[in-house]
Amino acid sequence: MTWLDTLEQIRKTDWSQASEDDRRTKASEVVDICSYGGCLASLVPIPMGELAVLIPVHSAMVMTVGHIYGRPMSQVEAKRIALELGAVAGLSFVGTAAIGALKRILLPGIGGVLTIPATFALTWGLGHAAMAYFQNPSLGREDLKSVFQQAVKDGKSVFSRESFERFRDKYRKGSEPSAPADQEKGTGPYTRDSEPPPEAPAENPAPSDPTLKPGKRTL
Repeated sequence: MTWLDTLEQIRKTDWSQASEDDRRTKASEVVDICSYGGCLASLVPIPMGELAVLIPVHSAMVMTVGHIYGRPMSQVEAKRIALELGAVAGLSFVGTAAIGALKRILLPGIGGVLTIPATFALTWGLGHAAMAYFQNPSLGREDLKSVFQQAVKDGKSVFSRESFERFRDKYRKGSEPSAPADQEKGTGPYTRDSEPPPEAPAENPAPSDPTLKPGKRTL
């Protein structure tokens, strides 16, 4: 199961009878998953290519958090809210991607690595702003911005290389963004591991194991 499948499973669960503590715990888990998932966008080897991954990740995060808080919505609506929350928080996706692209040009091979902690913190901040928004839709822009800024600081302290590697190991199959064939593999802590050469088949191979729609408002 990929991390996207995990989000889909959460969206299929009925949270109408869940306590506030349970909602908050599960929503926090969703933000955690999406923050690491968003980091995979930093591995896309094409300048500005992370936008193609980050925006859907943020939309899926907002959609899932909204569902937990009893406010189901379409992908289009989730994307709108994600972008509005980002605008309220002062987060420029284009600007962030441009910085990442510049690092790739100036520091080829490690530029993506440098953007990973920042991508995690920004997604973490946006996720907690979304939680605050769905918990209390009457929150003003300054309140949401304050939640975002504090969460970004917390996200920077939460992220670690070890935790990111654990996430990759857990959700590795089918969870990483695609890349051109000639740029698929690389070396280093955050690049894809080279695939081992195929092993010669055994003479007697063993048999395989059988075994929400929210009311529209301007933030």
